[in-house]
Amino acid sequence: MHRSFRLTALSCAFLTAAGCSSQQMQDLQESVNSVGKDYGMAVLCGVGVVGGAAAGYALKGKDGVLAGVAVGGALGCALGYVWQSRLQELDRIAKEENLKIQTEQLTVAEGAIATAVPKEAGLVTQIEDTGMFATDSAELTESGKRAVSKLAEMYAKPKATDQQAAAKEAKERRLLVVGHSDATGNAEYNQKLSERRAKTVGKVLVAAGIPASSIYYQGAGASRPIADNSDVFVRGQNRRVEIVELANDQALVMRTQAEAGNTKYLQYGTSTVPKASVAAAPTIKSPASTSAPAATQSSTSSTTVASTSSSAKPASKASPAVDFAGKPTDAYNWSMAQKIKPKNSGFELVSSAHANEMPMASCEADMPRSAGEVLSMADDKPLQRHATKDYLPGYNNRVWANTVNGHLVTVSPVSILRESAQVDRQPILQVVENYDQNTKNRAQTIKAVANTYEGESEVLYRVFARDAKASVSCMDLVFSKGNAKVTEGALFYAAGSDAYVATYVPIPATK
Repeated sequence: MHRSFRLTALSCAFLTAAGCSSQQMQDLQESVNSVGKDYGMAVLCGVGVVGGAAAGYALKGKDGVLAGVAVGGALGCALGYVWQSRLQELDRIAKEENLKIQTEQLTVAEGAIATAVPKEAGLVTQIEDTGMFATDSAELTESGKRAVSKLAEMYAKPKATDQQAAAKEAKERRLLVVGHSDATGNAEYNQKLSERRAKTVGKVLVAAGIPASSIYYQGAGASRPIADNSDVFVRGQNRRVEIVELANDQALVMRTQAEAGNTKYLQYGTSTVPKASVAAAPTIKSPASTSAPAATQSSTSSTTVASTSSSAKPASKASPAVDFAGKPTDAYNWSMAQKIKPKNSGFELVSSAHANEMPMASCEADMPRSAGEVLSMADDKPLQRHATKDYLPGYNNRVWANTVNGHLVTVSPVSILRESAQVDRQPILQVVENYDQNTKNRAQTIKAVANTYEGESEVLYRVFARDAKASVSCMDLVFSKGNAKVTEGALFYAAGSDAYVATYVPIPATK
């Protein structure tokens, strides 16, 4: 890419008011690391001058231009030196140790409520695990020890050049180490293993001289995929170690909250079933098993679910445990998550403008996800946050129910906290067959586990049956955060080896 275009794109990142197109912003995401590596000092000095001049002119007209140039130039040069040095060091280590390393700058968005967090909040570094750890072990290989030791030495060096600033940085800076796995094997085992691996890396950072009180670690397991788990050739990209260098405690909390239930991780499911054979795979799942393809359809907001006609019943010889008169999943267009506007995390990312254009998978291509808590290297205690038991309005352990093809389906309690829309209490599903015929059938009780993904005004509530023989495999419900209402819903179930889906829009039971 031509250097002058790089300068233009980088200027756009700092001067969003300049009117850069979304395509330029997208191109910037692809080239920003090489720019910082090769030209970070010079480019950011220039951008600082331009940005300072623009800001000065906006505030004081022509009289503010010179002052803005001085302030912006100094700030831009300082940021450029830090940025360039970090990326050059990472690039050197990657080449020496044959590592795949990706970086992303965390910048606080304009208007974000983060008064104690500087604009340049941190740097995210993803290191793909290509032989870093022994198989099924949290022990670093010889090459892994060497690579992580080099990374630790880099992070141990202060970014600030003068002694006073370096001391302030050392006191306030926080490092978050996150272990990630692919979705093969048991989900709980993967989460615990990824946590132990993250702690192993944390120990190397401590050995390099970084205070244990400044380091936190987390095992995310397979909950945050960045590649297709059903493709054996790319799923290895999910096995990675993430090191996030953050300005202070508040930036650490912001990052932790931004990653919890982030809709961007719905782009890939956690099914390991190849897409070519997914239709023939068993579809009812437990926390350690998974299956089939993405699906959904629009639903109405009426109190009765519109079922498909009897002609849409499963055509295969196998019969479902309960006939919900649904459609085959391969004839169903699931698009719920794309309609959810991602929640503002407080960080400003180049790719955020395209976040809701990503293809995403339904619960049938997923399985329950579990990320461990963020723990301190100093005492293994969870990160202190001002968490509360406040619920989103209308989601304080209520019962939600409706009929599907005459069968009553209940999910309760629906329990969603205000903070990151986390699930407080796990739900139980109940199915009463032929409820519309006033039968005395007993309710089938199905233990379940729910995951949530929070948008600006809606929450995707994803429920999985724990019993592989249950009459319901999983369900996706989109809850409105404003008026305690399901705007869209889909219920998935199996008939033999085939997967089916029916519209399901429950309503809250009256007290």
